[in-house]
Amino acid sequence: MMQSEEAERFAAHIQRLKNRAGTSFEELARRTGISSSSLHRYCSGTKIPTGYGVVHTVAKACGASSDELRELHRLWALADAARSASTEPDTLPTSVSGAPPPRRRSRRRRLAFATVMIAVPAALTAGVVAWLTITDEPESGATAPVRVFNVEEGCRKRGDRPPGCSIGLAINPRRNYDAHNVVSHRVWHGDAVNADCILYDGDEVTDEIGTKSTRWYRVRLNDVPSGHAWLSGIRTRDNPALPTCVL
Repeated sequence: MMQSEEAERFAAHIQRLKNRAGTSFEELARRTGISSSSLHRYCSGTKIPTGYGVVHTVAKACGASSDELRELHRLWALADAARSASTEPDTLPTSVSGAPPPRRRSRRRRLAFATVMIAVPAALTAGVVAWLTITDEPESGATAPVRVFNVEEGCRKRGDRPPGCSIGLAINPRRNYDAHNVVSHRVWHGDAVNADCILYDGDEVTDEIGTKSTRWYRVRLNDVPSGHAWLSGIRTRDNPALPTCVL
């Protein structure tokens, strides 16, 4: 299948960010939790991520600036629209009654819609990004399981859940992640929590081997006043499809 021009431009932008960061596909996979084979397909243009969250994660891991993130979002939206349009049939089937079903939007109209949405004033950019990001979100109230991962091998091998191997969940993912910003609920390696959204630009957390992440999962809890807390993306290897948190 031939790549669209939109997919090629998107892939070139991703590839430039990766080359500038000087990182390998394997290292980028370790930082983001996205497989190296998927990353390779994104950079070659043979695959377009179905959600912008994955794109944002890769770009942030490559040190993208705010302006570069906005441009990347624009390119992804156009490539995604082109990909969606290319999967639609050129001819319409006839309904049982003999009347043709309502015609779907053409590729040109899809691309025009994406372009118009991105061309809004800068003051509305954040809102547009959030809206576009969560158009494929699960049903309202849905959650996805996220399994806790502790990079410390000694803690992964223990089954007695010692306090020193527990992991704190943040109260506020945008504040400094320290002892004053955690709930009483603790988790350990292998625990599964239910997440309902992802925040991509929270407080940057560094694990014990130097891996960094600004990604946070909002997890639901019954034993804290707010009903939820936040698990750092550095503390899991899962990457579920969830909408972007709006704070």
